[in-house]
Amino acid sequence: MATNFYAISFSRIKSEIETYLKDEYNKSGTLFSNASPYGQILSVVQNLHQLSMLYLKNTINQFDLGQPNSNNPRVIRNAAILAGHIPSRAISATGTIRFTPKTSINIEEEIANAQLTFFNKTSIKNSTNGLFYSFNLGVEQVTKKIKAGQSFTLNIIQGEWKNQVFTGTGKPMQTFNISLNNQKDVENFYVEVLVSGQYWTIKTHVYDLLPDEQACVVRTGFNGGIDIIFGNGGFGMIPSLSQTITVRHIESDGDNGNIYRRTPNDWKFIDEILDANGNNVEMSKVFDIDIHTDINFGAPSENIDFTKSVLPIASNNFVLALPQQFVYYLKRLGVFTHVNAKLDQGTIFIYLTPNIKLFKRQEEDYFSIPIKVRTTRNGQDIYSSAFDLDTYEKNKIIQYIKSGGNIMLTSRFKIESPTLSFYVMNVFVIRYSDATQDSVNSQIYSAISNYFLDLKRVDRIPKLDIIKELSKIKDIHSVDISFVCRKNEQYHRDGMLTQEYSSIKLDSSQYTNVSSGESSLYDPSKVLGLDPVLGDIIFEAHELPVIRGNWRDRNGVFYSDESPASSEGSSMKSVNVFVKGVVDAKNKNPL
Repeated sequence: MATNFYAISFSRIKSEIETYLKDEYNKSGTLFSNASPYGQILSVVQNLHQLSMLYLKNTINQFDLGQPNSNNPRVIRNAAILAGHIPSRAISATGTIRFTPKTSINIEEEIANAQLTFFNKTSIKNSTNGLFYSFNLGVEQVTKKIKAGQSFTLNIIQGEWKNQVFTGTGKPMQTFNISLNNQKDVENFYVEVLVSGQYWTIKTHVYDLLPDEQACVVRTGFNGGIDIIFGNGGFGMIPSLSQTITVRHIESDGDNGNIYRRTPNDWKFIDEILDANGNNVEMSKVFDIDIHTDINFGAPSENIDFTKSVLPIASNNFVLALPQQFVYYLKRLGVFTHVNAKLDQGTIFIYLTPNIKLFKRQEEDYFSIPIKVRTTRNGQDIYSSAFDLDTYEKNKIIQYIKSGGNIMLTSRFKIESPTLSFYVMNVFVIRYSDATQDSVNSQIYSAISNYFLDLKRVDRIPKLDIIKELSKIKDIHSVDISFVCRKNEQYHRDGMLTQEYSSIKLDSSQYTNVSSGESSLYDPSKVLGLDPVLGDIIFEAHELPVIRGNWRDRNGVFYSDESPASSEGSSMKSVNVFVKGVVDAKNKNPL
């Protein structure tokens, strides 16, 4: 057996045991093998040891957040909470619906005194997506006087209000947890706490509670859902023994609750709407109901990768004062591909790039999302870009920032939409002979669409990113791409025209020399929006690069904005595929 401690290892010990067993078996004239009784026992012990070491290694690694593959959601979330970062839960989509009395209905006959009472938190259901929504009136009830031909709107929020009832223990620092076992989540903002029927104020930290104040702390729980934490007398009042504690919250479906279609009469009322006599009114019979403003800005719970990435900068005394802090706060929403901010003359300008993947309609791809969208609001046509944030959406973001209560008093900020920077992509491929060109083109368009729908780059789009995605297509042997930038083409087209115009030599005796000197400002070697060497897309914080047409290059070539997959119209579009050769399918790499 082993006598030198430096030689002790499991493999050395096993080897020495096997040697010992072989000697003992030989003494009895028997051949030792792994099938022998002791050989089987030794093999089982070895396997158990290996499994124990593997389990121990995985256990250690999951707590080492420096490991790239350490993605245990519970460990990361709890580490973030301890560090002072409270992970965001799902955020419900909000918007407004419009009620228009039907022309065929006699209002006085259908509605007593032509008056309806709407109660806050009234539950309704969307027939298309099957999700619940609630009235978000801001007050307990609203009474509307109904007149023929006059419509009215009400705010709604996605989700259904639920109640959880607990009983006070009379002990300091009472803590209760609400967690959901289904795919829903406790909404990030809409939580109410009542003790013996009285509303208690909700604050973000125990140290914010005043002595014997009727207030508590609600935050994302260590076990998921939310934790409701009461004080100890010195910080907040202690609920006494047997007091009833009621927690009301919205069960949210996050980004699944976003609605962008304007389907009329797509709602079913779960709770009652009362007239002046207290009778329930069948709303679908009396009103045409449609969506007035998009029901949007629903977001899923905070991505665990984002939570892990912000751990090094988390702080218990977080306030919104610097541009970087606004960026950190808004990234938690999960509805923006890119967030950037800068300080200019005392005002923080925040540039937000929408996550088009969340806001597009289900049947759309990247190339069919309209650049210019017309919506009707208050009887007026409003034009906006699907890649921008309109005034209504900006106000929602401002409300979200203010709802955190962490803005420094002297901070001034402004929400800005990104400036669209237009590009065209040319794809050069060599395909295999057993693939049709239409099939290859379709796969190329799909890969490019998915990449730009989920764009995460903040200042540069490397060609390599897209080439890697296109290289995954098995029907392609070789591929390369190039970009054409609209502002670069416009610069050179205008510069060449100015240079040509200024070079005309006119007879000074009859005409005035038209040379303005502007030609000296034109630099033929200048490149805008592209890396002059690598050809990558380069863009500023306020820009959003889009692969779209409807413009001409310096040579007068027109790129249409039709879908690249369309076989009609112009041959040059936002994505153009050029076949540079065909390789026999027999030469495919078997791997």
